[in-house]
Amino acid sequence: MGFGDSPYIRSKTPQIFGSAEFYPFAPAPCSCLGCCVPTTLQARTFIHVYDNRFTANMPCAPYGCCTTDEKCMVDRTSMTFYDRQPTRTGMFCFVIPMTCCGPPVIFVQKPYICCCIDVSEYFGTTIMASPTSVCNLKKYLVCGGPCYKCCAAPLFPGIKNGEKFLADWDKALRGYGKMSGISDSELAVFAVVKDSELDHQAATKVQVAPNQANMGRE
Repeated sequence: MGFGDSPYIRSKTPQIFGSAEFYPFAPAPCSCLGCCVPTTLQARTFIHVYDNRFTANMPCAPYGCCTTDEKCMVDRTSMTFYDRQPTRTGMFCFVIPMTCCGPPVIFVQKPYICCCIDVSEYFGTTIMASPTSVCNLKKYLVCGGPCYKCCAAPLFPGIKNGEKFLADWDKALRGYGKMSGISDSELAVFAVVKDSELDHQAATKVQVAPNQANMGRE
């Protein structure tokens, strides 16, 4: 086996399986601050999922809307292969997969106010990642948000097509699992979570459309 030949990082296709779409005010946290985001910053912002990895650039503009030249912006690029967190469970003492509390969860969190009003159009939705599903327990046993929200960290804010994007990501990850031989119990599951403590269906699994079975585009 030579350099770059690991079956866990080798790609079979250069195609993009899914791309995130953003609200017009992203990456600002709300629509009121959209005026502070230069369009040149948005032009450098992306998240793509491939057959074996996901890549992203979440740049920042040091002087907000006054940063009009791209050379003044700071790129924050990342690339993560699917055999590493957050798409695969972590390891105990670098040896044993930590699957005792369930697989990792990557989810879209939709903001709600008064427990029932969706304000995604004003605050966007955030892709979050939890290292475990905590056996899918709920905060208040039979209601409330899932317990894994308490140990989740934000990955990407301001996402507009979160559910479709995660469905594309899920399809790519399942194909990667079959290609690499990694058990489904170690790979992340994808969900949509409403930020409402009174909603007894506060977490739902993303649905993969039938016509996505052979997806992938240039």
